[in-house]
Amino acid sequence: MKKIDSTYLKKKINKLNKKIHRAEKQGDENKIWWRKMKLGKLKDRLLKISA
Repeated sequence: MKKIDSTYLKKKINKLNKKIHRAEKQGDENKIWWRKMKLGKLKDRLLKISA
């Protein structure tokens, strides 16, 4: 099983932010909505790990 640490989560958050910005340029609201939900979950996880 993959070890989930802060560096791994930061990398995932960065990739997801790039995907969100790309979808905003394309105007795909559905993808933006789902990715922002996932982004929130990742940020919460990162806060729990760093706390």
